[in-house]
Amino acid sequence: MTTRENGALALSLDFEAPAVSGGMRPTLRLAPASRSLRGPDKYKVLEHRRRQAQILARRLLELAEEKSL
Repeated sequence: MTTRENGALALSLDFEAPAVSGGMRPTLRLAPASRSLRGPDKYKVLEHRRRQAQILARRLLELAEEKSL
């Protein structure tokens, strides 16, 4: 059984060095590929999602205000 010694492992880690050898950085994926938007209706779908998010945010703010009163 190993014992911990005040974060000895954390002290030995080098956070400045690149994590991947060879100088390649992994690409970030912000959304799954299956939900990618393509075609002429892409901006309509994005606008609809944005409006729905605004409506939800307003409702949550109203509930928070009612609760704080």
